Amino acid sequence: MKKLPLILSVGSVALLLVGCPASNQANQSPPPSQETPTPSPSPPAAQPPAFSGAVQPATEPTPLRVAGLIPATDPDQKRAEINRGRSDPFAPFPLQPNITITVAEKPPAGTLAATTARPAPAAMGNRPTPRRPIVKAPPPPPQPTEAEEVQVSGIVQLPTTPMAIVKAPGEATERRVIPGSTLSNGLILVKAINTDPDNPYIVLQQRGQTITRRLGDGVPEPAAPQASISYNISESGE
Repeated sequence: MKKLPLILSVGSVALLLVGCPASNQANQSPPPSQETPTPSPSPPAAQPPAFSGAVQPATEPTPLRVAGLIPATDPDQKRAEINRGRSDPFAPFPLQPNITITVAEKPPAGTLAATTARPAPAAMGNRPTPRRPIVKAPPPPPQPTEAEEVQVSGIVQLPTTPMAIVKAPGEATERRVIPGSTLSNGLILVKAINTDPDNPYIVLQQRGQTITRRLGDGVPEPAAPQASISYNISESGE
């Protein structure tokens, strides 16, 4: 019983001690707040003076128009015309040529228009008669002179084939030949040999011509050269 009043007194003292500091702190006024200094605005910087010789933007030169020439087409205008109604990219481009028609001024009434004088036709005189061209006759075909100079000294009939003994131009001695042999280095062909005792002869061929040489025929004399013959042929075929 004696301890109870003691505990109550100690508790009341403790409450007083705890409540005093809280009241003191409540009564104290807050410390004055320090104001932050505001910096003064700096004066505006002075603008540099404008450059008197400033560069001006370049202007496109105006193209010169030459009389008689069609001016160039504006690419922007042409692109706008093409893209306006173009649905197929593979369709051909519609080309509209820029044609300028110049109407000639009519001469005033009462004056004659200048006309170009036509040249006077040339006087029709006697036309010179053209000379008739001179056409030479073709040269005569080559003659079988070597075959005509073959000399036959003998003709005999062998059991199997006829044979002749001849002397040909270009060959040093006589030799025996039969049908089918050649003379004068192949220029003359012995075509046939006739062994008839009444009329023996041999048949020679040279340059497509046939020559007959009999037994004992001599060498003919050379013929005189033939003069060329010229013909006058008119243009009309007369």
